[in-house]
Formats: sequence, C-alpha cells, structure tokens
Amino acid sequence: MKIELRNRKEAYESIKPKCDKRKEIILGVLAAGNPDGMTAEEIVQQLYAEKKIPEPDMNYVRPRLTEMKKSGTVKVVDRKVSNRTQRHTSVWKIAKL
Repeated sequence: MKIELRNRKEAYESIKPKCDKRKEIILGVLAAGNPDGMTAEEIVQQLYAEKKIPEPDMNYVRPRLTEMKKSGTVKVVDRKVSNRTQRHTSVWKIAKL
C-alpha cells in the first residue's frame, strides 16, 4: 500500500469512533427536528445550542452527512436558501430504511 494511502487509512481509523458518535447525534437532531428536514447549518446550530459540539463549525456535520448519504442513512429531500450565505443549500432527512 502506498504511504499516503496508509497514512489516510490510519488517520481515518483513529477518528472513526468520533465520526460514529457524531453520526448518532446528527441522526438524533434530524429525528427530533423539523419533519420536512434540516439543512447542515440548522443541524450545526442545534448541536451547538445543545452543547454537543464545541463551536458552530460546519465541518462537524458536512463530512458525516456525506458519509451517511453514501451509506443510505440520510438523503437530500429539498433545497432552500441559507440565512447565513444567501445561497441554496441541501435539506436533509433520515432515509426510510
């Protein structure tokens, strides 16, 4: 295995427990949140308000949403304009399993 691939794999394995925990809390927010879905920004705001993340940084949520979309756990159901950026952003919901 190439060195950079091995490094990437080792780094991912070291943070995987945190990723799994973050996925759980994101799913909890989506389950308890707006039944029409939530944007990543709204999820971050809720997690920060609940003191589940130390700062309202989108990097706490976006990578996990991408992973969960690939696994079929969540899906994009709509789009809406972000209050912060004034650009369209995806609306996420838990996928029907």
